[in-house]
Amino acid sequence: MSSVRLAEALGVSQPTAWRMGHALRLMVAREAPFTGTVEIDEFYFGGRLKRSPDAPPPGRGRKGQRRTTKAAVLAMVQRPETTTIGSPAGHARALVVEDLSFAQTKQVLEIGVDPQAHLMSDDWTTFKAVGQGFAAHQTVQHSKHEWARGVVHPNWVEGFNSRVRRTIAGVFHHISPQHADLYFHEIGFRWSQRIVTGKTIRRSRKGREKLRILWTRISPALQLPQVFCAAIGRQMPRAGHDGLTIKSTVAVFG
Repeated sequence: MSSVRLAEALGVSQPTAWRMGHALRLMVAREAPFTGTVEIDEFYFGGRLKRSPDAPPPGRGRKGQRRTTKAAVLAMVQRPETTTIGSPAGHARALVVEDLSFAQTKQVLEIGVDPQAHLMSDDWTTFKAVGQGFAAHQTVQHSKHEWARGVVHPNWVEGFNSRVRRTIAGVFHHISPQHADLYFHEIGFRWSQRIVTGKTIRRSRKGREKLRILWTRISPALQLPQVFCAAIGRQMPRAGHDGLTIKSTVAVFG
């Protein structure tokens, strides 16, 4: 929930609730590198660029080469090891980056993904170059309208990206790039707190049948041990400018 709603529920001021929320988000951050099959993708968040009527049209640009106020984010999702009933979901993580250049993408993935992992992504040039440093890397060609090829697809991470956008728009309304990594920690933690409850056949508008996995949320009482175990060794002292200084290896980019 937002800091305003948290303040109303606890009977404290909004700045106090804001700091409490960030402390909890830092507690649930995951630092261990992802293993197994890991999907990677990028997305942007932020408002539209304010410009004068005489200025040329703005754009995003994958490397931020055009003028924009949107922040670039690199997302990683670990596929679940199995989809049998009772199996937990994989972990998810997203980090704000200054740009999506080869050097910074490589730096993020070297810390966040185990070298023995199997990467899945689209056919962007930077992803293909960085993927050579891992055990395996398979891609789909979005430029040719290829979205999945059997088990080769980045659909999990694209679903996580959509979850992040919906959460920002529907819950927080606005987050700054400075603190976005903490909000991503929370969304990634909630993404992983699910278990498989079954499978069903869904039919598309064109009559195609597809097997869908059904998930349910783990109860909050069972989520608490995961929160406390991840909180060991993390600090969030007050900074001199009345802000927060984060001492953690998971929020070093951007």
